[in-house]
Amino acid sequence: MLTSKLILMSFTWVIALLVSISLRAAGIVHPNPFHINHFLVWLLVFGPSLFLLIYFLLKRSFSLNPSI
Repeated sequence: MLTSKLILMSFTWVIALLVSISLRAAGIVHPNPFHINHFLVWLLVFGPSLFLLIYFLLKRSFSLNPSI
């Protein structure tokens, strides 16, 4: 039985696998150490949570019933 939790879990694992494969391929193509872009690191760490925060705030603001 497919549930939304199973679909979400599968989607998360597939995305993680694709990221892992792409990072491995990038490491093979560019074996030298790379310079770290600190903005990119902060974006990767906090970007998804900020995106979800903005999404839920916008969803809440558009779904409120104005007659209450």
